[in-house]
Amino acid sequence: MMRMRLDRTDMLCAGFLFFAGACLCAQVLWSGEWGPRPVIEDEFVYLFQAKTLAAGRLSYPSPPLPEFFEAAHILVVPRFAGKYLPGHPAVMAPFVAAGLPWLAPCFLLGAIAALLFLCARAAGLVRAAAALAAALLLGSADAFHWFASYLSQTSSTAWVAAGILALLAVQTRPSAVRVAVLAVCVAAAGLTRPFTGVALGIAALALIVRLRLPARTCIAAVPPLLCAALVAASVARATTGSWTTLPWMLYARQYTPFDRPGLGPAADVLPERPLPEHLRGLANALLDSRNRHTAAHLPREVLRRIDTAARLMPGWALFPFALLGIRLTPLWPAAAFACAFFVLQLSFFGGVTFYHLDLVPWLALSAATGVQLALRSAARLRGIRRIAAMSVVALALSWTAASMARQAWQLYRFRLPERGKSFARWEPVFHFLRQQRALVFIHYPREGWNGHYDLTYNEPDLARAELVRAIDLGARDAQLMQFFPDRPAYRFDPITLELTRLR
Repeated sequence: MMRMRLDRTDMLCAGFLFFAGACLCAQVLWSGEWGPRPVIEDEFVYLFQAKTLAAGRLSYPSPPLPEFFEAAHILVVPRFAGKYLPGHPAVMAPFVAAGLPWLAPCFLLGAIAALLFLCARAAGLVRAAAALAAALLLGSADAFHWFASYLSQTSSTAWVAAGILALLAVQTRPSAVRVAVLAVCVAAAGLTRPFTGVALGIAALALIVRLRLPARTCIAAVPPLLCAALVAASVARATTGSWTTLPWMLYARQYTPFDRPGLGPAADVLPERPLPEHLRGLANALLDSRNRHTAAHLPREVLRRIDTAARLMPGWALFPFALLGIRLTPLWPAAAFACAFFVLQLSFFGGVTFYHLDLVPWLALSAATGVQLALRSAARLRGIRRIAAMSVVALALSWTAASMARQAWQLYRFRLPERGKSFARWEPVFHFLRQQRALVFIHYPREGWNGHYDLTYNEPDLARAELVRAIDLGARDAQLMQFFPDRPAYRFDPITLELTRLR
């Protein structure tokens, strides 16, 4: 199968897919009762970091009496900052500065759809097959509603798609410029999600070795990688006070020492700071997941994660074609990335669906490639064998189309109204408190609180925040109130929705 040049028609098709993906993502974000606002705790943290970067800072000073402001994945000492790397927040920061943060995931999803089409065309697929690759992204509800979020996978998957296109470009005509672009994709992916960056780097290294590129060409990869290392070190220094201690490392040491790659039960290491009571249920669930992630459990976990990854496509019907698509020589580095990423991800106990989203570009491209290869092979047959082969492919495509229609119905009919439904019940109270420019103490119940519903997330700049949220610590609340003398103070019970004026 020959690789093809991208022409004007290809670019117009890519532009249409970008527009379609962005519009569909906006529809998903705006259709929920909570609107285009964060729902999962990670989303709150990425927006927190994006607001910090949009203000021209890497972190903020530790808040007064830090124990009042502890929230999931947020550092309160020695600085006020999120624990994640800056890649995804840096992408969102311009949109946050413009007051349109929801546009970031819309543009990213549109970019992924467009890049998949261009990758398919660069690999030699006909336009119909290239369009199928993009459709497999936009037509999978299991993948799509995760992309319509503020999760970092929206950025990392875009960098994977861009990296695959760069890998194809290097294969077509190696040059220092193209190697540098590939290194930028690797570096940006690493600053977003480390496993993704490492896996993409492995694929790039495998390609360089296979092509036997000269050192004078490969040296172009050094500046982007060094720049990424400097950025990571600078963020670490500004957040943790150490050039080598990344924020997530410090957060794990302070609160969740078990939250790191590895197999087997977590070491019995005490955290430096006790987690707030409302987050202990969440931490216990994560610890239980880590303790079950053993070598003996690994074979079963591998099968479960393969099933999870396959479900990112709209139905199993095209998954065999994804395996068939590995045969296409130009896409072998994408398959190398997928294998490396899957193996790296197995070292971490978290195996939920959205942790596998970075596999979507390879799955979609390989499935579309497999369909084209199967149709071409069937066309070479004669008689009843040709009819049978064509029927199998047609049945798989029909099954996939029906699955896409069913998933779209489920997404728009059932999933969208549920997005943020629990948060919506508290929003009228917080809207009133924002109007008052208040200080509110959240009175979490002692037991039974779902740690995924953390209501203590604040703006990074507490002095200018419309609302300051704090954990209710009883008699100690008066101490914190002294630091915010101009704000009315309230205590809020999220169970009974009772709001009590304290000052």
